[in-house]
Amino acid sequence: MTPEKWHTEQPPEIAPVDVAFQSPDVVSHSLAVLATVYHYNHWIFNAVRDHLGRSVLEVGAGMGNITQFLLNVENLVCLEPYDTYRQYLAERFQKHLNVRIAPLRIEDCPNDQVGEGSFDSVVCLNVLEHIENDVAALVRFRRLLRPGGKAVVLVPALPWIYGAMDRQMGHFRRYTLGSLRRAFRAAGLKPVYGRYMNLIGAFGWWWRARVRKKTTIPEKQTRLFDRMVPMLSAVEQIFPPLIGQSVIVVGTSI
Repeated sequence: MTPEKWHTEQPPEIAPVDVAFQSPDVVSHSLAVLATVYHYNHWIFNAVRDHLGRSVLEVGAGMGNITQFLLNVENLVCLEPYDTYRQYLAERFQKHLNVRIAPLRIEDCPNDQVGEGSFDSVVCLNVLEHIENDVAALVRFRRLLRPGGKAVVLVPALPWIYGAMDRQMGHFRRYTLGSLRRAFRAAGLKPVYGRYMNLIGAFGWWWRARVRKKTTIPEKQTRLFDRMVPMLSAVEQIFPPLIGQSVIVVGTSI
C-alpha cells in the first residue's frame, strides 16, 4: 500500500482509551487529560500525516494519544521505556498485529530490536524537548531511516513562554522554527518542511505557565479548547500563523 493510497482510505479504527489511567506525576496527568481531547490529537496527526510512510517508528508513545491514528500503516513500532505506559499500550493495541511495543529509549537505538535503516518515517511528537541532548537523538533518527525517509518532529515552541508547567514536565527547552531547523542540520538531517501551529494555545500557555505559574494542564479548559479546534485548525490552514504553541519540522537525510 502506497502512502498516497493510505491517505485516501477510511480513517483508522480508534482504539479505546481508559481515562481512569492516571499516575500522580504531572506528565501522566497531562497525558491522561490529553487522551480525552480527540480533536486536538487529530489536529496534530493531520499536521504530520502527509509525511508518513509505510513503516513508522514512534518515539515515546506514552498512552497512545497519537498512536491511535497511526494504525493503518503497514508496520508501526512504538518506543516506550516506561513500564506503566508500555503495559497500557500493549493492552490498548493488542488486536492490531501491525503494532509492536518496544521497551526502549531512543538513546538505545539502533539495535537488534530496532534496526538501522528500517523505517520510512520516525515520528517524535512532544518528546524531543524531554531529551537533554536533542541533536544526538536526531542523529539516531537519521540512522534509523531508510534512504529518503523522513524525521517528523513536533515540539513546544517559543522560549519566551517557557514556564512552571515546562519545568514540572521536564522540558529542557522550547524551540523556535529556526532553532529546530538548526538542530536538524547539526544531526545531518535536511529540513524540508516547517511551520508553527496553535496560535491561541501559545497565549493560553503563557498565561497559565508564565503569569499564573501553574504546573498542570487544566482539564475543563482543555476540553473546552478541544471543541474549538475544528474552527482553529481550519483558520490556520488558510492563514498559517507566524508563531504558535507548537512547531513542526520534517527532515530527510543529507
